[in-house]
Amino acid sequence: MRYAIVYVSTANKNLEKAEIKKILSSSKKWNNENDVTGLLLFSEGNFFQIIEGEKKIITDLFKNINADDRHHNILQIFGKDIHREAYDGYEADFVSDEAYFDPEKFQHYLNQIKVLDNPSQKAVENILKAFLIY
Repeated sequence: MRYAIVYVSTANKNLEKAEIKKILSSSKKWNNENDVTGLLLFSEGNFFQIIEGEKKIITDLFKNINADDRHHNILQIFGKDIHREAYDGYEADFVSDEAYFDPEKFQHYLNQIKVLDNPSQKAVENILKAFLIY
């Protein structure tokens, strides 16, 4: 059985755009190599991440995420068993003022979370809206 954790966090103020892009890229690479699927978004000083995979890998990864001093105010939305994976792979994206809202990308993200129970889907959808629309 797979396990999923969803969380949000605040980037440290001294974290520069180049370092954020490096985080997105290295996370995508490591996660794809370790059968971790999900999504990592950065927008206006905040990270939003869904990670899913084998439970031990995910819980160990989340311990490392919690220890990472490049962000703080880490708030776990949920951690739960899932019956099938939502994502085909791992995606990372930088959402900025220069990037316009892409309804197709938003719908793609929403389609990915359909394996979650309804309350979890709603929570993730609301966070995605905050990151991608507002």
